[in-house]
Amino acid sequence: MEKIVSSILFRRLTYNDFDKINQQGSAYHGKGGGQGYIDFPTRNISVQQWQQILGNPTSYGARNRPKWEITVSSLGIADSQDILISNRRDSSVSITSQKLPENSGGGNRIFSWHPNNSFPINYNPDSDNLVVYIIKADDDTFYAGWFLESEPPKNWIVNEELTVLFTEESAGIITPQYKMLFDTDTKKWPFYFDAQTIKNQLKSDEDIEADLLNQDTSPKLTEITDGEDVEVKERIFKIRKRNNKIVKELKRLYDGKCQITGEDFTFKKKDGSFYSEVHHLLPLGESGSDSYANAIVISPLIHRMLHYAEVSEIDLSKIVDNKLSIKINGEDYEIKWHPDHTKTIEDSLAD
Repeated sequence: MEKIVSSILFRRLTYNDFDKINQQGSAYHGKGGGQGYIDFPTRNISVQQWQQILGNPTSYGARNRPKWEITVSSLGIADSQDILISNRRDSSVSITSQKLPENSGGGNRIFSWHPNNSFPINYNPDSDNLVVYIIKADDDTFYAGWFLESEPPKNWIVNEELTVLFTEESAGIITPQYKMLFDTDTKKWPFYFDAQTIKNQLKSDEDIEADLLNQDTSPKLTEITDGEDVEVKERIFKIRKRNNKIVKELKRLYDGKCQITGEDFTFKKKDGSFYSEVHHLLPLGESGSDSYANAIVISPLIHRMLHYAEVSEIDLSKIVDNKLSIKINGEDYEIKWHPDHTKTIEDSLAD
């Protein structure tokens, strides 16, 4: 089944961690019981980040540390299971009960990470990179997977965000800026970016909106004169992808309303929210930064006016009481900022 990635939590296992949870080495020979958990250091993934992904804790342990019980499926395996994730100590959040064999106090190894399902029983830590991960899908379901590769094989589809799985020495979290897909039936490297199912080949409202937002201008139509041969011109447009997190958070801050005209010159979408766009005051193509300070939320009409009409200079240092007067084609307009948004501009100007 094809799903959309919301986030990926991952841990590069040290050989010592691997040895203990598999009951090999000294622990296996009676010199201690070994550990039954996989630690994710909080210096790499904070407790707050875990809560953002897993939701509110289902219980609390010593010193009021949070615990989460979640249902996890395993990639390429039909079964799912309930697991416990616990903030055992200040320095780590742990996936508990991962020790083998089960009769030694473990008993709930994630199916995908079990030797019965091809998880390694040994490997060379000097040359191999063993990574376990949990994907959160956009429908709030969770899937576990792993790989044993020091660098991505040629047939694996990898972008800059996924590259960190091979370069991070400890643990981390990936929150994709753009749509990332995965196949729940694929054990090894389920990630890709082009939809493969008929359902996902049809663009959603979010996809269409993202396409619009990623365009600063529209290419002009080729002029065609009656009676003359039509010259076909090939054009290449470089489009710098925008930071969708900034777009979404600014729209949420302004409830989708235009910072210049409010509800005017926009419309309500099917879900009842206002359709708006985000404009960069200094265009990305002219080395403008993709930042909160350089972006405003506006209606589609005002957006095109700012690109094509005669617009007066916009000097952010002249914002007074969260407002700035400008002229468009000689008419007076006013940009209004939320105080929190203004603060990002002040901080930017102070740098």
